[in-house]
Amino acid sequence: MNQASLYQNANQVQRHDAKLILEEFASTLQWRSDGEDALLDVGSGSGNVLMDFVKPLMPRGAQLVGTDISSQMVGFASQHYRREERTQFRVLDIGCERLPQELSGGFDHVTSFYCLHWVQNLRGALANIYDLLRPEGGDCLLVFLASNPVYEVYKILQLNEKWSGYMQDVEQFISPLHYSSNPGEEFAQLLNEVGFIQHNVEIRSEVFVYEGVRTLKDNVKAICPFLERMPAALHEDFLDDFVQIVISMNLQQGDQANGQDQKFISPYKLVVAYARKSPEFVNNVLVESPHQKRLKGLN
Repeated sequence: MNQASLYQNANQVQRHDAKLILEEFASTLQWRSDGEDALLDVGSGSGNVLMDFVKPLMPRGAQLVGTDISSQMVGFASQHYRREERTQFRVLDIGCERLPQELSGGFDHVTSFYCLHWVQNLRGALANIYDLLRPEGGDCLLVFLASNPVYEVYKILQLNEKWSGYMQDVEQFISPLHYSSNPGEEFAQLLNEVGFIQHNVEIRSEVFVYEGVRTLKDNVKAICPFLERMPAALHEDFLDDFVQIVISMNLQQGDQANGQDQKFISPYKLVVAYARKSPEFVNNVLVESPHQKRLKGLN
C-alpha cells in the first residue's frame, strides 16, 4: 500500500467513515483545558484523513504527529503538508516490540483509522498505544475493519496459479478479527488485558458502493499489498480477475456490458473503539448521544 499519491485520491471509504465517526466522538475526546494537547495518529497513510478531519477538531496550540509504517507514505505526507504548523510525520510500526523512547508516554490522544486490521499482533499494538499515552492518562479512538469481502477475494485469487506465487502469505493481510465469532468481545478483552480502564467497543455493519469498474480498481490498487510484488504489466490482468470474483460473489449491480453503469457493493464490519487510560471520568464533557450514554455505565 505504498502508492501514496494514488491512495490520496482513492480512499473514499476511509474518509467517509473517519469523518462520520470523528463528528460523533468529537465531544467525547478529553481535550486539555490549556489547549496544549498532543495527538499521535497511527497509520496516517498519505495524511489527508488526519489533516482534513482530525486536525480541525484540535485546539490551536495542539501538537500533531502522524505515523505510518511506510516511509513512502510518510515522505509524501511530510512534503504535502510541510507548511502545517505543529505537525510532523514519522515512520512508526505500531506492532514493534519497543516504542521509540521519545514517543513513549508523550501523548494525550491516539487515533487510528483503517490501520489496525493490517496488524496481526493486535495485543502488541494496543499495548504500544497504551504506552504512547501519558502516564497520568489519555484516550484513544480506534477504527478498523473486522471483516470485509476483499479478504475472501484475496483467498480465491491466491488459489489461482497466476497469482499464488505473489500471495503465499495472504493470511498476513487479513484482519485478525475476520474469523472471530464475536470480534467486539474479543477486542474489548484485549483492551482490558493491556490496561485500559474504560472502553466502549462497537461492531458496526456498513455498506459502501463503488460507482463503476474504474473506481473499484483504483481503490484496490491503492490498498492491495500484492500488486507491489508483480510486474506492472500484470496489474490490469490481476484487477480484471479481482472484478470477476466480485461479480461471482453477487456484489455487483447494473449492466455488466456497460462498465459505467456498474456498481459494486461492499458490505463490511467496522470496529469502533474508544478507550481511556485513566480511571477518572469527566462527566461534563459528555452529551446525550447513544454511545456516550453507554460510556456512563462503564466500570
